[in-house]
Amino acid sequence: MTDRITLSVILATIEPWPDLANCLEVLEPQVAAVGGEIIVGDGHGEALDAAKAASSERLSWVRMPGASVFELRARAAERARGDIIAMTEDHVLVAHDWCAQVLEAFERNPGADSVTGPVLNGSTGSLIDWANFLHTFGAFYPPVNRHQGYLCPPVANFAFRRSVLGPGPIATGWLELELNPRLFLEGRCHVSDGLTATHVQSHGFWGTLRAHYDNGRSTTGLRARADERGRGPWKLFRQGLDAMGGTRKLTPAARASLPLMFVLSCCHAAGEAVGVRAGPGESPARLR
Repeated sequence: MTDRITLSVILATIEPWPDLANCLEVLEPQVAAVGGEIIVGDGHGEALDAAKAASSERLSWVRMPGASVFELRARAAERARGDIIAMTEDHVLVAHDWCAQVLEAFERNPGADSVTGPVLNGSTGSLIDWANFLHTFGAFYPPVNRHQGYLCPPVANFAFRRSVLGPGPIATGWLELELNPRLFLEGRCHVSDGLTATHVQSHGFWGTLRAHYDNGRSTTGLRARADERGRGPWKLFRQGLDAMGGTRKLTPAARASLPLMFVLSCCHAAGEAVGVRAGPGESPARLR
């Protein structure tokens, strides 16, 4: 393979094999078809089957047991050889033409430095699962609200040009908490309706509350800015509803989950407040 290729896809996980199997089954043929590579950031140590990893020239492995998904993505991005770098998650199933759609979106929009698209909910069995999904992905639940400008694209469905990466090492959390929001807020991110992914994740009730606390603490704690302030739960909740463009597009089950979405806003706000005062703690390492 040459030093520079078309596309690098980054997957970070803290789970053991075969948790990643379904995601790779969809991704590997696509990556091979476009001449790309997959870089797995492994925070568990056994996220890949060793024989499978050794047999694929398109698959590389960054093993860092105990590392958070934020650190794993940063180290994987440093290794990436693609002119385009795409990120998704181990519990996400991308569309069958996702890689081709990423490259086509950049080709059709030469002025864009990043691209994203709709995220579908693959976990609809309970109200807490709907609340979990909407709290994070509501702005990108189709049809995507193109008029909102403050909730940036999720890493479940996001790609950017290599040229936006500066020289030197990438700080933990910089990709998700600095680069991604900056590209979006500056209007350098194109939303493509054809670029779709399905988020499949269920933590259960208490696990979901803990995950949103950890998410809030991570997002403020990793930024560590002197002017950082946590947001209140009502502001978080209202921002989420506004970013969705209202609730008309939601199914009855999704609308019924909105009170729980406010509960998650309270957990997230509590995490933000602790992150501002005490740093990220162990929260980044618990996020999946």
